[in-house]
Amino acid sequence: MTLPLFPETSDGPPPAEEGRDVLARMRAAGVLTALDEQFARRLSALYEAEDEGVRWAAAVVCHQQANGHVCADLRQLARDGLVSELGDEIRVESALQTHDDVDAWIDTIAASRLVTREGQETEPRPFVLDAKDRLYLAREFEAEVGLARHLAARGAAPDFELDPDWTEDVVARLAGNGDPAAASALRVGLARPLAVVTGGPGTGKTTLVVRLIAALVERALERDEPAPRVRLLAPTGKAAAAMAGAFARGRERVDAPAAVLEALPEQAGTIQRALLGQSRLDRFGRAPDVRLDADVVVVDEASMVDLDLMKRLFDACVDVPRVLLLGDADQLASVESGAVLHELSTPGDAIESDGGLARSLVRLTTSHRFDAEGGIGRLAAAIRDGDVETVLALLDDPSLPEVSRFDAARPEEVVARVVAQAEETHRAVAEATDPAEKLERLGRHRVLCAHRRGPLGAATLGTRLDEAAAAIHATTTRAGWWRGRMLLVTRNAPDQDLWNGDIGLIADTAKGLRALFPDGHGGVRSLSAGRLPSHESAVAMSVHKSQGSEFDEVDLVLGDRSSPIMTRELFYTGVTRARRAIRVFASSEAIRAMMARRIVRDSGLAERLSRA
Repeated sequence: MTLPLFPETSDGPPPAEEGRDVLARMRAAGVLTALDEQFARRLSALYEAEDEGVRWAAAVVCHQQANGHVCADLRQLARDGLVSELGDEIRVESALQTHDDVDAWIDTIAASRLVTREGQETEPRPFVLDAKDRLYLAREFEAEVGLARHLAARGAAPDFELDPDWTEDVVARLAGNGDPAAASALRVGLARPLAVVTGGPGTGKTTLVVRLIAALVERALERDEPAPRVRLLAPTGKAAAAMAGAFARGRERVDAPAAVLEALPEQAGTIQRALLGQSRLDRFGRAPDVRLDADVVVVDEASMVDLDLMKRLFDACVDVPRVLLLGDADQLASVESGAVLHELSTPGDAIESDGGLARSLVRLTTSHRFDAEGGIGRLAAAIRDGDVETVLALLDDPSLPEVSRFDAARPEEVVARVVAQAEETHRAVAEATDPAEKLERLGRHRVLCAHRRGPLGAATLGTRLDEAAAAIHATTTRAGWWRGRMLLVTRNAPDQDLWNGDIGLIADTAKGLRALFPDGHGGVRSLSAGRLPSHESAVAMSVHKSQGSEFDEVDLVLGDRSSPIMTRELFYTGVTRARRAIRVFASSEAIRAMMARRIVRDSGLAERLSRA
């Protein structure tokens, strides 16, 4: 009999199943999604594994991965419960639905023909149960083990042989400001096959890498060797463009001979494109193994790189002598499963303190974007440290005008304040005659939202803000293509050199209404409506979409109630988008709840690194 891939398509299961089938009951209760349920049913049918406990475990794994976890930690779930987000509420459901005892449940799972025990030699099966009773999809297990192997190998590798006098001369000349963390990062980058450099916004991660590469180029040229081949990569097109721009600015500040500056890289690309290359896919749609031909690979915004992509990247870098990962481990993690940078940069027993990967880790702490003693710097540090009382005190301190909090109990009052601030920005844009000046003024202010929907979500606020902007520019929003509209590109378009996350403005030009975007070199380019890729209004954005951007002033709209997606990482990310002023629209209760909620993703990566 042929089984349909998704035989159940209704909003809920048949009533007759609700009392006797755990998948049906959990789906009806909103704990499982349709995908969770049908994934488990389909696999059970294909492998003729009809045990209800095994089906439930398969659904739990699917549920956990959809929420960013690499695996389902069965013992932890049995102890703490399965967390589900139901609207604005969090529900914790017992993971022991089919067995009274976790050991009996695990024994049933281990005996299933769907599951391979770690270390067993069997035919390929959909799931792997490891020694700590964590249940993985087989591909996630292979990615975790493979990445751990790559990282452990680089952690155990000896330092490159360098002249100590040359190294200290380079560090003294290029570290800048006598910052010991920057000096340490340069030493690590020069000496180690893997360098993981973390730090908050404006701590100079990219500038430091520019200096590191300049030092490697200078050394090669002095020895009459070819300059090192460098690949600059990032997880998104927008991040890659920002990385290229940061390198261009950093190049101008490096004190090095002209020959060295000319050899520095100018282009950055996405990790996905680098891994795909120009090779054809095989008949199963798979890309062949790719090996990056480079001496140095630098990955920016590494916190956004998920487990599978990071593993494939290190597969491709097996012949690359130096790999550098840059990012802010306190920001939001990747959309897909895993939080690799956070696991690598979090101190603990898993990563030895006296060797191994510990020698590759450096954290930069001095921010050049905002004064560490100013309101924004202090607020960001308090959020990072989990100090909720200091956070609330700073937000309510009248002596710190750059940080402030407004109660969000009345959405209409929040909307009125946000609209008034946005109108000031649009008046400034309308008054400017130079296109570059228009774009510069456009970037001074942004509204960031925790949610997409709801009375204070990005979609709702965006509509109100668009209407206000159209009035300022003496037009209407009805046509969709109107003077003064801020645009957010939502899909990469290499032919137009536009990337997901790029922001532009529709404005009058000699050719009529055109979309204006920065060209990356201080100029402006314009596109007609027909050449513009998929886009939406950008006057209000989600915090997730703002990653990698910075604005003079930010209105961070959180609301008066906490929700599952409002975490300390989201709060930190929103606050650190601001250079000069941050206004937080939230109740103190919502902030307390958000500070207490962390992004915690089940994974065994750090543990595997300690055993490698």
